[in-house]
Amino acid sequence: MQLVIEPMTAADLPEVMEIERLSFSSPWSQGLFLHELKVPFSRVRVARRAHDGRKLVGYVCWWVVGPEVHLLNLAVHPDCRRGGVGRVLLQLVLDDARTHNAESVSLEVQRDNVAAQNLYRLHGFNQNGVRRHYYGRGQDAIIMTRWLAVRGDGAAPVRNKVS
Repeated sequence: MQLVIEPMTAADLPEVMEIERLSFSSPWSQGLFLHELKVPFSRVRVARRAHDGRKLVGYVCWWVVGPEVHLLNLAVHPDCRRGGVGRVLLQLVLDDARTHNAESVSLEVQRDNVAAQNLYRLHGFNQNGVRRHYYGRGQDAIIMTRWLAVRGDGAAPVRNKVS
């Protein structure tokens, strides 16, 4: 599927909210998306089919803060999953992280969202923690990180472990 990637606008919110509700048991509110459109370090992009240019098929939201990038939200319409949209959106985040000389990209993903975890692993993310009840009672988040900057010996930069 050929895609057109563009910045999200408020006019995209009805389609974004539809995908959000179809994708997550604890969906973001419209207000959260509107807030992200105003935050200077936030990036929010939508993916549309190139052949018709109007059908929104996915979106991604991430922060670039100093040497770190944090992927906040990535979703693909259920009718378009397994077609490469998620890979394109994730690669967009990784490319932007490299452009800004970020050391790492981190994210949280629901423990039972195996498809998303597999996508992230295919792109070099590793599990490095758990946030208990992050998505609600009994719904843990897996913390995953992809290191981009490496020391001279090829290892990830040493970080103080935060509990």
